[in-house]
Amino acid sequence: MRLGTLLLIGAAALTSRALTQERPVLGWERIMPLAWGVEPSLPVAPASPQLQPSFGPRRARLEGDGSFQISDARGRILLRSALPGRPLQVWRDGGVPLPTPTGVWGFPLDSPLSHGLGALQWCSGDFRPFLRGLLWVMEDGEGFLTVLHPATARAIHLPLPPGRDLHLRFLADRLVVQAGDVERGAPSQWSLPWIGFLPRLADLCPQPQLVPPGGALAPFPRIEAGSSSLWHDPGSDPSRNRSLGHRHPTPRRTP
Repeated sequence: MRLGTLLLIGAAALTSRALTQERPVLGWERIMPLAWGVEPSLPVAPASPQLQPSFGPRRARLEGDGSFQISDARGRILLRSALPGRPLQVWRDGGVPLPTPTGVWGFPLDSPLSHGLGALQWCSGDFRPFLRGLLWVMEDGEGFLTVLHPATARAIHLPLPPGRDLHLRFLADRLVVQAGDVERGAPSQWSLPWIGFLPRLADLCPQPQLVPPGGALAPFPRIEAGSSSLWHDPGSDPSRNRSLGHRHPTPRRTP
């Protein structure tokens, strides 16, 4: 092999590695699988009673190419992202099926998850009412279930069990996934209790607002008026200096 050819091969390998490292990690990549359990292959009773869909000023828009966005009542876009594939089946709230996989739907600002995980009653006989305000989307690759929470403008991706032609059943105590096409001898029905989604649902709750780091022109975070969450030097408060009897030195006169 000539030296020139060897150098070209090495350069191509380095370029490919650099492109791989620079490519951003997608939202559904490197996600740990869920602890799906094998459900007995028996007919599952239909979920009842039927839930009523929620409504509100937040808008969730889902396009046919898999892109979605969440906007407020004034039309300001709060989140814009995409699914791993094209939308195949869509449900809202605690499992209300939608007739079409694309469209625009309204959601409330005040949902159970908008108050944090502490507002959810995990021991409730029917957990589905606490899923109000969510949009569930299964993409055509049937590998992930994307959950949108318009109230907080956040989204997560849940890995689905293996299989094709999947059907989801939102039951009172668990989510059941039925596969119409599986490998020979493989399970065709899986389930996961709602409490098993606890770590993932936490990402849909309101996130704490972090203090932005300072820069060269503003080395210290700005303290808003009336805020007591950040420490500040009490000696820098003129009113406190007056209350403590501190006086500014009088400049000396030069003869």
